[in-house]
Amino acid sequence: MTAIVGILNKKAAVMAADSALTVQRGDNTRIYNNATKIFKLSDKQPVGAMIFSSDSFMAVPLSVLFGIYREKFGNQSFPTLQEYVDNFISFLAKEPHFADVELQHRYLRGEIGGYYEKVKGYAEEKLKEDFGAEEGQKLSDEARIDLKRTRLREGIKAINDIIGDLSDSEKKSPEFRKYTFKQFMKYAKEDIEGLSELCKEDDLPSDMCADWAKGFYEYLCSRFYYDGTGIVFVGYGDDELFPSLIPIYVSGIVDGRIRYTFSRDEEEHIGIDNESAICPFAQCDVMMTVMKGISPALREKVDVATGEAVSQAKDRMIEAMKAAGVDADTMAKVQETDLKEVTDKHGEQIQDFIQTEYVNGLVDTVEAFGVDDMANMAESLISITNLQRHITASEESVGGPVDVAVITKADGFVWVKQKD
Repeated sequence: MTAIVGILNKKAAVMAADSALTVQRGDNTRIYNNATKIFKLSDKQPVGAMIFSSDSFMAVPLSVLFGIYREKFGNQSFPTLQEYVDNFISFLAKEPHFADVELQHRYLRGEIGGYYEKVKGYAEEKLKEDFGAEEGQKLSDEARIDLKRTRLREGIKAINDIIGDLSDSEKKSPEFRKYTFKQFMKYAKEDIEGLSELCKEDDLPSDMCADWAKGFYEYLCSRFYYDGTGIVFVGYGDDELFPSLIPIYVSGIVDGRIRYTFSRDEEEHIGIDNESAICPFAQCDVMMTVMKGISPALREKVDVATGEAVSQAKDRMIEAMKAAGVDADTMAKVQETDLKEVTDKHGEQIQDFIQTEYVNGLVDTVEAFGVDDMANMAESLISITNLQRHITASEESVGGPVDVAVITKADGFVWVKQKD
C-alpha cells in the first residue's frame, strides 16, 4: 500500500512518498520497505510523477516504463502538463510489448475472473441470508436454483450500479466510448466462454452466460476499476508559469484500447484563483485528519449518528403526541415530515466550519511557504501516517524511508531526500 502527497504553490511543487510495498501470495502478506514511487519524466524538463495502488502496468514495473519513456521523450517538451500526460498515455498505447495479443487476452481473462468473483461473492453473501432463514430451509431444489439465479443477477446489477449510469458515454473510459458490445464479443469470444466453465465448476447457472458477458462488458468500458494503478503527474509545461498536478488511473489494454480515466475533481492548477494546494492520495486518512481536524471515519460516524438521533427524536415526539391525545391527522403529518433536509443542513454547516477553520487556513499557509517548508511539510505528512500505522493495530502498510522531490520552473526536478 501507499501514502503519497503533492504540495503546490506559485514557487514550486513538492512530492513525497513512503517506501512500503505490500506483496500478497495466497493468504500470506509481506511488506517490503524498498519501493520507489516518485519518478523523473525528463532529465531536462520540470516534470515528474508519483504512483500508488500498484507498481506495474500489464505486469511491467512502472519503474521500467518510466525509464523507457524518459529515454525516448526526455529531451522533448510540451506546452502544458496535460500534454505530457497525453503523450505518456500515447506512449503506453504504442509500446511494442503491449501489442502482444496473448498478453492482452491474459489481462482480459484476469479481469473476467475478478469480475466473476465479485459477483459470485455478492450472491453467496445474500444466499447465506436466504438459506439461513427458516423459510429458506424449506425451499425445494428447484426453488433454490431460481433463487440462486436471482441473487446472481442482483450481483451483476449491484456492480453495475456501483459503476454508474453506463449509458452516459462520458462515464466510460475514453477509448471505450465507441466500443460496441458486438465488437467486444467478437474479440473476446473464447475468453467469455471461460465464464461458462467457471459457472460449471461452481455449480452456478451456466445459462446466464449472456447476462455475465453483458455485465462484464459494461464494467470493462466503465471508468471503474477493481485493480488499477494511480499515476499523479506533477510539474510545468513550457507555457505554464505555475505548477499543476494531474492524476490518472490506468488498468490495462484490451483489443488495442487502454483502460484509463482522468480524475478531474482531484486536479490542481496553480494560478491567480488557486494559489496553493495539498493533495494526498491512497492511504490519506491521517493526512486528511491533519487537514480537516477530524478523521474521515469519525466524520462519517458523526453524520450517521446525527441522522439516527434525529429519527429517534421524531419517533419520541410521535409517541408523546399519542400519549397526549393529539389527533391522527396531525400525527400523520409529523410522521410524513422528511427530516433529511435538516440532517443535510447540519452536515453542510459542519463541512463549512471544517473548510473555513481548518482546510483554508492550512492551504493559505502553504501559499506563503518557501520550498524548504513545503518539503518538510510533505515529509511530515507521510511520516505521521507511518507513525499512526506503527502505533495502532493497523497493518504497517505505510512505512520505510520517505522520498521527497521538488520541482521548480527554473531548476526542474531535484531530489531532496532519496533512499537510493
